[in-house]
Parts: sequence; structure tokens; C-alpha cells
Amino acid sequence: MMKRFEIENSEGVSEAIGFILIFGLVLTGIALITLYGYPMLTQQQSNADVRNMEQTMVVLQNDIKALCFKSVPYKETALQVNGGSLAVVNATNTGERFKIEAIKIDGSANDTANIAIGKEGLTPFSPGMLVYTSDGQDATIALENGAVIRAQAGGSAMIAEPRWYTDDANGKKTLVINLVALNTTTPMARTGMGDVRLQLVPTAPPHIESFASGETVKVTYITPTDQTLDFSKAWENYLTGSLGMNEVNDKTYQMTGVNRLIIKKYEIQVLSI
Repeated sequence: MMKRFEIENSEGVSEAIGFILIFGLVLTGIALITLYGYPMLTQQQSNADVRNMEQTMVVLQNDIKALCFKSVPYKETALQVNGGSLAVVNATNTGERFKIEAIKIDGSANDTANIAIGKEGLTPFSPGMLVYTSDGQDATIALENGAVIRAQAGGSAMIAEPRWYTDDANGKKTLVINLVALNTTTPMARTGMGDVRLQLVPTAPPHIESFASGETVKVTYITPTDQTLDFSKAWENYLTGSLGMNEVNDKTYQMTGVNRLIIKKYEIQVLSI
């Protein structure tokens, strides 16, 4: 009778130990997933949100191109902002970003005279921007002066370039610079679904400078006080790479032999986001 009781009692203990072991393994698996897997899933979702916003900014850039260069007066685009917020920074709040100078050199007198492009209100230029700030990482994506730029700690890169270009037809070099300013009447920010409505504001005709001999044009990027909106590296790579300028000073770039300089300023009113 005693032996039978011992056998039944030991069988119960084995089942309890087995349950405890299995339950412990399940808890350990859940803990490992929570500790390592969930942050990885969150990071992957954050990366996906940032990539989607990059594509959205390129779409908005195409809308701005249609407004500026295709005589379209109004554009509206539906978008979804996830993992962060999209805001409009007025041109007056971004401060001066670009200074454009045409330096006319008189060889006989060996002096320089700055052509007063600034009288047209074209330089220094405050662009304004649409800027997306991610909640899950330090990424910032901005639509500034017709360019789509991604910035993170340590630098910035241009995802889509603005419409600046040179033309060497007939042995004469022409430099065309299109400046795009974004303005709004009230501060705006959005998360989730929404519509971005853009309207072209009537602007002055382009400013044109012609030089009998090739002159030097300088473009200076003025660093903002807010370091998260410092896109100097992206503009440096674009101006020295795609546009073929030379860096002469910190954030100052020049192109020599320019016979014709065309600067056109566009103003876009952001009605809603």
C-alpha cells in the first residue's frame, strides 16, 4: 500500500516540474522577444515611415515643379504622416539661407564690384520649408528651396535635386538658379491623414545679368541657428558635384566664366497640410 502511494505521488511531482519548465521556457521566450525583438520591430516600422515620407516629399516636390514651371496655379495632394509630424516653416522664420553674388572683375583696375542683385529682393534668400521630424529616430526630411533633403546626426544628403542648371550653348555659359519660397499665413503641423494644398503666388519676372566676358558667380549657404535644419553638407555635395562649382571658403561656392546669370524667384502659398 505504501509503495503504490509513493508511485502516484512521484508521478504528480514529475507533471508539476514539467509544467514549470515549459511555463518557464514560454516566459523566457516572451522576455527575449520583448527585450530584443520588439525594439527591432519598432525600428523597422520607424524606418518604413521615414522611407514613405521621403517618397511623399518627392511627390510634393513634383507638385511644386508643376506650379513653378508648368503654369499650374493650384495643386492638392493627399498624404499620410506616420511615425512623426509634418510642419510648415514660414520663409520669414527660416532666416536667410542663400546669398548669390555676381562678381564683376575689371582687369585694368584690378578691382571687384558686387552686382546689386539684392536690390531685386532675390538675395539673401529665405526659402521656408516643409519639414518632417521622426519620432522614432533622429531623421529629418525637408523640402527646402525645391530640393528634398534628409538629415541625421553627422550630416545630410539630397534625395531629389532642385532645378538649377548650366547651359554652354554657343560657347556661352548660362547659369540658371530657381529659388522657391514656401509661405503660410498660420503655423501648421500634421500627423495622420491630410491634404497638402499649394498655390502659386504671382511673382516678378526673372532677374537677368549678362556679362561681355565670363564673370564669377558665388553662392553662399548661410548656416541656420537650429542645427537640426542645417543642410549645408547636402547643398555642398550638390553645388560642387552636380552643378560643378568650386568651394572657395566655408560654405561659399563659385562658378567662373559665367556669361549670363538668370535668377527666378517663385513663391508658393501653403494653404493647408
